[in-house]
Amino acid sequence: MKKINMMKNILITMAATAILLTASCAKKTPADMSSNGADQSQTYGMNGSNGYGSDSEGFHVNALTAPSNQVYYFGFNESDVHQSDMKALLIQANYLANHTGSKVRLEGNTDNRGSREYNIGLGWRRDQAVARILEQQGVRPGQIQMISYGKEKPAAQGNNEHAWALNRRVVFVYTQK
Repeated sequence: MKKINMMKNILITMAATAILLTASCAKKTPADMSSNGADQSQTYGMNGSNGYGSDSEGFHVNALTAPSNQVYYFGFNESDVHQSDMKALLIQANYLANHTGSKVRLEGNTDNRGSREYNIGLGWRRDQAVARILEQQGVRPGQIQMISYGKEKPAAQGNNEHAWALNRRVVFVYTQK
């Protein structure tokens, strides 16, 4: 009898474990994923969005909190900020202008095409384009640090349009909030 009870307990434990493992591996529905506050946010993405791009899928930004590290993407061989990124960039500028103790580092990046020297220069021009917009909105130059990595710090590996598009960017990093 003792052996039968022990076997029942083992089987019940194994069944419960199997159920828990199966449930934890289930695909989450959008309702499950909205518990992080994303239901009160705006979605932004890389293609045709309002800025705040992080990848081609986009991500959620809570408009009630301070701006955070973000990425702005550029076209091939371009250093002009896309109009679709202006809203997001103006939010960043407003935050920095009103929080003069805050500092940001702009990290210019390029895809892997072109020489190292050319790409360092292109990354720098992208940094300057973003910095110019920030300064026009009242951000002090002392709040902005710029560095160009050129093609040295890719976000995506590969020699294809998708990887190149993800690598042509300025990363907006708050060094002090």
